[in-house]
Order: sequence, then C-alpha cells, then structure tokens
Amino acid sequence: MRLTDRQRRLLDRFLKHAGGDSNPTRETFLEFGSLSRLGALMPAIEAEFPAWAPELRAALHLRYAEKWRKTRNGVKRRPPGRKSQVAVPFDQLPKRWRHAIREMELAREQIDRGILTLDDRVPPSLKVIANLKCAARQLAFAAQEAGLEPELDMPSVRAFLIASTGRGTRAVTRAARLKELMTLARWIDEDAHADVIDAMRRKKCQLERLAKRQRKRKEDWLLRTPIRVVDCWMRAEDLLQEALSAPPGSVERLDLALHAVAIALAVNIPLRIGDLHRLQIGVHLTRSLARGTWSVDLRCEKLGNGYVAELWPELTPFLDAVVLAGRPPGALVERIRDLDGQCLFSRHGRKLGDTWISTVWRRHIGIGEHIIRTIWHEEALDDADTWMALVICGQQGGTSTARHYQVKQERRQARRRAKSLLRSARNRRLPSSGRR
Repeated sequence: MRLTDRQRRLLDRFLKHAGGDSNPTRETFLEFGSLSRLGALMPAIEAEFPAWAPELRAALHLRYAEKWRKTRNGVKRRPPGRKSQVAVPFDQLPKRWRHAIREMELAREQIDRGILTLDDRVPPSLKVIANLKCAARQLAFAAQEAGLEPELDMPSVRAFLIASTGRGTRAVTRAARLKELMTLARWIDEDAHADVIDAMRRKKCQLERLAKRQRKRKEDWLLRTPIRVVDCWMRAEDLLQEALSAPPGSVERLDLALHAVAIALAVNIPLRIGDLHRLQIGVHLTRSLARGTWSVDLRCEKLGNGYVAELWPELTPFLDAVVLAGRPPGALVERIRDLDGQCLFSRHGRKLGDTWISTVWRRHIGIGEHIIRTIWHEEALDDADTWMALVICGQQGGTSTARHYQVKQERRQARRRAKSLLRSARNRRLPSSGRR
C-alpha cells in the first residue's frame, strides 16, 4: 500500500512522538491523540509497522469505549426487536412463578459463589433456569390463547403441548420443556402440585419413548456427511496456517486464529458451547511456561462437575496465536498477564456471543459445535474408547448420558459379534474350493 502525503506526515509525527521507541505500547498511542487521529494513523501503521498494529487497535478500542460512555446518556435507544409470538413477557407471568424463578436464580448464584444457603432445595444450573423461564412464558401464552388462566395444571400443560406440536417441535424438545415445568412446580410447592407433576412425568416418558424412535438431526447430518475427528482437526490446522500467513497486526489474522482455536479446542475438550464460550484466560485456562502446554480447570454448568485436564501440546500454537494477536512470541508472558480474567473468545476486549463458536463450526464444518461430541462417541471401538469419549466430553458424571452411550457401544459390539459368527459359520459350510 502506498501512503498519501497526509498519511506520511501523520506517521512522521507519531514516530517523533514515540521518540524512537521500537515497541510502542497502547499507552503511547493513547497519548498521541483522539479517536479520529488514531483511526487515520492505522493505515500507515499497517503498511509500515504491522507489528505495532495490535497495540494501536487496543488503543482504538479504548477510545471507542470512551466515546460510547460519553454519548450513551440521552441517546435514543433502538426499539426492541420483534416480540415473541409464542411467549408472554416475563413480567406478565403469575406472581408466584416470577418469585420462584428469581429465588432459583439467587440460590444458584450463591451456590456458584461458594456461599452456604439455608434452603434445602437445590436449584438447577443458570442455563436450565433460563430454559425454564422460557418454558413458563410459552405455557402462559398457550394457556391465554386457549382461553385459560395460566396455571401449573394439566389444561394449561395440554394447551402448551398442542401449541408446541403445532410449531413442529420435536418430541425430545417437548419432553425437555415438561421436565423444566416439573422443576418449577416442585420449587413452588411440590405437595400442592403432586398430581400435575405425576401427569407431566407420564407425558414426558411417552415423549421420550417417541423421541427414541426418531433419529436426531445431527445423526441425519452425519449419515449425509460422514466426517471424522481428524477431519475437524485438519481444518483447524489449515485455518491456523492461514492466520499465521496473514499480516501480523491485521484483523484478518486475529479472526482466523479465533476460528482455528474454536475448532481445535472443541476437538481436544468437546464441551458444550455454554462452557466453552465462557473460558477465561488465567482463570479457567492457564499456561505452563516450563512444559509449554495449557491446562483447563472449569466447573461445567449443566452437571456441575469439575473438568480438569492438561490440553494437548498440539493445541499450544492455537492458544498462543490468539493470546499474542499478532505480537512477537517474546510478548507472551506479558500478554497472559494483561489478559488475566478476559474471555478467550473475545475480539479487542469484547466478549463474543454465546453461539459464536457454533457459527464458526457451521461455516467451516457444516454443522454446530455439538457434533464433535457425537463424532467422538461414533468413533469409539470398544468400552475403553466409550469411557474415553465420556471423560473428554465431561459426561462421566451424568449417569443417564453415560449409560446411553455405553448401551449404544454394547449394541455395536453385539452386531459386530453376530456378523463375525455368521461369517465363521458360512465359511465352515462352504466347500474348500468355493472359498476365496
């Protein structure tokens, strides 16, 4: 890129301001000028000193944040998006429901912070509470549409199931929503809701039996698009090489490195995206400079089980590339210290969305991140492989999930055994001349 005279003069002014510093920091750029001046400086820095671009970009991010804080008061806020057509707003739920949901959220937050609670009831995870809140809003909407007063009773539940079925939801989804409504009913008053809880449990069991006869969408996708763990890993390696080939301080380099680690990390530790997207550097992810590897220490949201593991050495270049963000390797220690407490999946200090990881997987693999958990189980050859898949997916604490995959593995082994026995019997019956 050829600089204009104006860009060249601005660059000369900055070089004079830096005073010959070969590694200007974010503070050096902040002292140089305003948001507009730093923005005008960026093309010259990217062209002449690309290694400085990450620090300039960090300074620009701070300037943008300052501008937003100054202008947000008094600015007309954008109207909210289209209202849900199948759920009432939270504040329109019955008062007892709102009170119970808030109690659950408070109790869960206290437990997650290690605070002892006096309540004997154990709240579900925040993720489950969020789903429960959505189910309650949909139940209230369906009841009102059917001309009923929203209550935790079977007429309202039947209206909810009819409406949900009409939207084309799968049996497994409806069963999950019933389970969440049962949790809400128990929290409010288990004795008072005993009859409806039993009725919902029976209906949930019927839906679960129906779900077992329906193939999951991800299984349909695997049948159409056979893919292995190694294929996902190789795609991540290709993305990392593309990132390292991009200009050191470019946005393209950081984005490609983030895409690469979103795939590679999920292959190494195939956790749910609800856990992966909240990984924090220095909190859940730590690096051993002596061994040159990263480790993870996290409490999974869904089951509440601890997940502790040393990550593969092959994953180190992926994580280092994201942490360095185009800076030289010698800046690694300082960067880890600067990013302490920041989410791994962030861009210029701003955390990426909860579904961003699955968006990356859909772009490069063709389906969301959760498919890697299924692929690990599909590639299991024996009991040891099945247990390995359960461990790396963080499922060994979930008895029902573990048993599901163990039974699936036993069935695969039984089919292979039957096929082997038939082949042996057939070979014994065939004349020697007929054998190939």
